[in-house]
Amino acid sequence: MKIILCGYGTMGKIVRDLAIEDGHEIVALYSDRKEESCSYPIIDKVEDLPKADLIIDFSHPDRVSGLLKGAAVHKTPIVVATTGQRDYLQGLMEEAAKYIPVFFSANMSYGVHVFTKALKFLTPLLSASFDIEILERHHNKKIDAPSGTAIKLLEAIQSVDPSYRPIYDRSINTHKRDKKEIGMSAMRGGTIVGEHEVLFAGTDEVIELVHRAQSKKIFADGAIKAGQVLIGKEPGLYNFDNL
Repeated sequence: MKIILCGYGTMGKIVRDLAIEDGHEIVALYSDRKEESCSYPIIDKVEDLPKADLIIDFSHPDRVSGLLKGAAVHKTPIVVATTGQRDYLQGLMEEAAKYIPVFFSANMSYGVHVFTKALKFLTPLLSASFDIEILERHHNKKIDAPSGTAIKLLEAIQSVDPSYRPIYDRSINTHKRDKKEIGMSAMRGGTIVGEHEVLFAGTDEVIELVHRAQSKKIFADGAIKAGQVLIGKEPGLYNFDNL
C-alpha cells in the first residue's frame, strides 16, 4: 500500500515503522507544521496530496477534519484513529463517507472490540443483581477523559440496556447509588499505555473484565490491517462490525 500519514507524533511514527516493516510505502505526511525528523514530503493542502491507497490518521480533531472535509477532492480511503471531539468528527465522517470509505473505531485494538462483544453478552445476564462501574488508566500526557475507549464500553452496555446512564463525578452527587448508573473513573499517570476495566459488583461476589494494552503497537497494527481491508470498499462508514 501507498500510505499518507496524518499525525507524526508517537503513534504516527509507530505506524510508519510497522508499515515499512510490512512492505508498505509512506508517500507523504499531511501536516501544517514542519517535522524535523520527517523525511517524507509534508503537505498542508488537501488538493496537493499525492495519489495513495490509504490515509491513516493518528492526530487531532483539528487536523483530521481537513481531510474529512476534503474527501471529495482527495478521494482516498481513510482510517480515523483520533478520538477527541467525537460528536464533531462523527458528522464530518458521515459526510466524507459519501465519497470515500471511512473506518473509525474508538480503539484500534481488535481485542478491545471483542471486549465490547463480551459486555453485550454479559450485561443482560448480570444487570438485575450487579452494579456496573468503568475504570480507565492512561499515561500522564493523555488529554481527554474519559477515554474514547471507556465511552465505547459504556455505549456497548447501553446498546443492550439504554436505561443505564454515566456518572462522571460522585463528589457532586448527594444521593445513594442508583441501580442504573455507571460510574466512569479516569486515572492519569506515568507511562501507562492503556487499561480498561469493567466491574460487575454483586452481593458477595465481583466479576471483572480487564483489557491491558502492553504496547502502542497494537493500535498501529489494527489501523494498518483495517486499512488493508478498507481499500476497494464502496464509500461508507465502517467499523469492526461491518468491515
